[in-house]
Amino acid sequence: MIKIQRNERCPCGSGKKYKKCCLVDMEKNAEVRRAASIAQTHEEIRQIINKPKNIYRIKVELIRMGFREIETQVSRTFEIEDKQTLYDLHMNIQYTFGWDNDHMFSFFLSENLFDRDNEYSGNPLGEHIVSSFGKPTKSAVEAQLRDLGLSAGSSLWYLFDYGDELVHRITVEEISEKTSNDTDLPRLISKIGNAPPQY
Repeated sequence: MIKIQRNERCPCGSGKKYKKCCLVDMEKNAEVRRAASIAQTHEEIRQIINKPKNIYRIKVELIRMGFREIETQVSRTFEIEDKQTLYDLHMNIQYTFGWDNDHMFSFFLSENLFDRDNEYSGNPLGEHIVSSFGKPTKSAVEAQLRDLGLSAGSSLWYLFDYGDELVHRITVEEISEKTSNDTDLPRLISKIGNAPPQY
């Protein structure tokens, strides 16, 4: 991680000192800190900060509930900003499917459900609880979509409620550049089928 001194020129390229520019804006400073954590040079920080923001169009399909396969399509497609986290995605799924957000959840960023090497988890409040059993998972609340290497066509699994096992297949349908008109995010694009009762 590159450390930015308060009296340095702000890495955003404004020409001002950091302490009088992005440091005093909580949202801009968060972007600077994120960029500094993944960049190798100050120039890379500037490039990351000024990179256009994207919107992810995501389709979430309910596959099974416990041992019961879902025979008709039940899906929700919505758009969400790239800086949103997997926890934000979890909350969007909860809202659009009408689930009650009272259980732990996991995302698996691979073709295999229960792939612990690629698991991001959290509880209903977004806290990352690391079990003392098995390999520790990554934090869903700290994982932003734009940092996961996803592209159009990428797919992943979403598991809600480890007991009843509500399994969803997620597909990134499209990634597009955010415009000034995109002010109503996240937004529901389509709703197919009625979700069965959770209990």
